[in-house]
Amino acid sequence: SDRGTVVLEAAMTSALSSLERASSERSRAEAGFPPCFAAFLDHRCLSVAAVCGQRSSTVPNITQPRSRIVGGSPAAPGSWPWLVNLQLDGAMMCGGVLVDSSWVVTAAHCFRSSRDESSWTAVVGEFDITKTDPDEQVLKVNRIISHPKFNPKTLNNDIALVELTNPVVMSEHVTPVCLPSGSEPPAGSPCLVAGWGSLYEEGPFADAVMEAKVPLLSQSTCKSIFGKELVVNTMFCAGYLSGGIDSCQGDSGGPLLYQDRVSGRFQLYGIISWGNGCGEKGKPGVYTRVSTFSDWIQAEIQKSFGSREPTCPELLKTTEMTEEDQKSEFSSLCRFYTLTCPPTQSSSACRLMAEEKCLTRFKKCQLHSFLQTLLDLLQRAEDYIRDKVDLTFFTQTLPQLVEHIYSTAFAHSRERRDVGLSQRLTQIKGTPHMRIDPEELIASLCPGVKESSQQVSQVRDSYSWILNVPSRNLQMTFQEVLVDLSSKNERGLYQARVRAVVGGRPLTFYSLVGLENESFYRSVPRIIALALEAFKVTPARTLPGLTGFSSGLVEPGHLPGYWNKKMSTDKISKQGIDGVLLSEQTQ
Repeated sequence: SDRGTVVLEAAMTSALSSLERASSERSRAEAGFPPCFAAFLDHRCLSVAAVCGQRSSTVPNITQPRSRIVGGSPAAPGSWPWLVNLQLDGAMMCGGVLVDSSWVVTAAHCFRSSRDESSWTAVVGEFDITKTDPDEQVLKVNRIISHPKFNPKTLNNDIALVELTNPVVMSEHVTPVCLPSGSEPPAGSPCLVAGWGSLYEEGPFADAVMEAKVPLLSQSTCKSIFGKELVVNTMFCAGYLSGGIDSCQGDSGGPLLYQDRVSGRFQLYGIISWGNGCGEKGKPGVYTRVSTFSDWIQAEIQKSFGSREPTCPELLKTTEMTEEDQKSEFSSLCRFYTLTCPPTQSSSACRLMAEEKCLTRFKKCQLHSFLQTLLDLLQRAEDYIRDKVDLTFFTQTLPQLVEHIYSTAFAHSRERRDVGLSQRLTQIKGTPHMRIDPEELIASLCPGVKESSQQVSQVRDSYSWILNVPSRNLQMTFQEVLVDLSSKNERGLYQARVRAVVGGRPLTFYSLVGLENESFYRSVPRIIALALEAFKVTPARTLPGLTGFSSGLVEPGHLPGYWNKKMSTDKISKQGIDGVLLSEQTQ
């Protein structure tokens, strides 16, 4: 069942990837851009790639061995132009690494306490956190994307992406690092770590960027130290077994870099993730292996506009636009929700549903922004309030008020479904809007949109068998395998009837299986493949009786005696087709 569920999840991933590629081409057509391999875009991509991982010419590219990072060794100013200071409510929380003009890589566990984009800021070009540096840029966060398989308990897949609301201004002190490429460096290779983390365990943060050189440790050494249950292949260790040099609290999300010996560029090999103490003997630091996630990082960064759910910063930014620009921007932002429409839904109904979802999110963002502004004002007036106002209002009454606002604003909403998005914006802002059909407008201005839209529909239809499966049903559960004992072939396999639930749908089909454990589990790939095929051809409804896909191996009426192997246990019971127990002689 576990292996079948993995196959079903892989099918969903493949479908979403195909839909994403088709949607990307449609978005490019709508935006008036040629495909991504156009010469001018290639030139731009190459120029961006050409500057990654290079320090300023005034900064030495080789870091000499220094004393303990937890004990203090300031880096040279400008030597870490890709280092990012991620702040929560204005206070330093984690490090990060600039990998693109608008994207930062960090650790997913940094967002345990808050995933609210409006509470986070990213500071690039910073060296000394006690003052404003010449190249320092403070940017708001537009989107936080933790890896979908991040496990907060084991810290497996501890990696996240942060999208900035605006691209950074590149300079000698603000430059992206290169993602890993080529073969991985061997154990013993020297790497660099940096950050503003604690100078010693549970100690204060550093004022200036600290750095250290640490060697990579073999995976076997890492697992022998922490245990193979804690250290998986998406992690690795670096540091000295003798202790003394290590990353520490506050460095999480920061980089571990490897300098390519040929090009001299720095590559992001690891993300500071976790450890047991700081610089203790026999306890090196544990890092997220970035090379495992390079494809995921690239896929997220290159996703087309309109293929993601709009964020609150994106939606609220439209309130600052002119009326005409606002309608156009909303149409683009809300296009994402049309991707969730069922294949059988008409285009007009799909558009209305998308507008409904988009407007609901817009209203939530407005309310959240209002409440955040209110709380910020209260924070600024803290001294006055402490002296003049009964604080029970803020500790008791205000939270109840907030809860009431949320419940009344979004529970049991029954707005008319025939009201267009532009008209509802009028209701919110009190400004008259002219209703324009986004599809008609785009079709008239952007040639090629119709063809690319048809391609999206074709892809959606071809994968509808998996795309329509709710996430809660995305699993394959085998219930029993009934084997015909008289059907053994020359390979020692038997004909069997299999009952399973795939994607929430009960199915019955026929396959060849082995009875011994080894031969039975060699039969599993065939069984899973037939289960998937049965799921594809069976209508999406619960059918009475034992129905489903038949491979033609055996007919239901020709099954005289069975071994009934329940998939949830390893027990085998002897029974006939009607459930009558058979004697040993009959068996």
